[in-house]
Amino acid sequence: MFSNILKNTIIKTIFFLTISSVTLLLKTDKVFSQVIDSKYYDWTVYEFQESEFDYKKCYIVSHPQKIDSDDSSRKKPYLMITRYQKNRSEEVSVFGGYEFKTSGEIFLIIDAFQFHLKAKGDMAWARSRYDDISLIETLLNSATVRIRSDSAHGKYAIDEYSLKGITLAYLRMKEICR
Repeated sequence: MFSNILKNTIIKTIFFLTISSVTLLLKTDKVFSQVIDSKYYDWTVYEFQESEFDYKKCYIVSHPQKIDSDDSSRKKPYLMITRYQKNRSEEVSVFGGYEFKTSGEIFLIIDAFQFHLKAKGDMAWARSRYDDISLIETLLNSATVRIRSDSAHGKYAIDEYSLKGITLAYLRMKEICR
């Protein structure tokens, strides 16, 4: 009889702990899932979804092929285009690898065109959706882009990115984040 009581108590305890653990997991922050989908030359396609019920974010990323900078402590910069599945919009952003100059601008030179991005912290973005569209269209039809930025500490960087593979990566990003 005592062994049956002990056995029932153990089973109830295990059941309670299992239910408590599941409840705790459901109440914690969302689980984020970032997946590398594919790579096209210098461009990598990522898919990001917080849960199976949320909209996806997809993005393509590239790192510079050439770097000219007087800041040796700089982190690895990148150029990124993000697509938001929810509203089917896209945005261009640049991570400089350091804090940008306060109220600074980042200059992108693509062929004969020059674009200005607004810097905030260590990231920079186009000023409007129209600018994003124009910038993306120009990137897709070019071979290289040079990005000039200044740090908050008086340092500079000129990064040159290859655009080889950007069109295939961009099309794949649009396909997985319809």
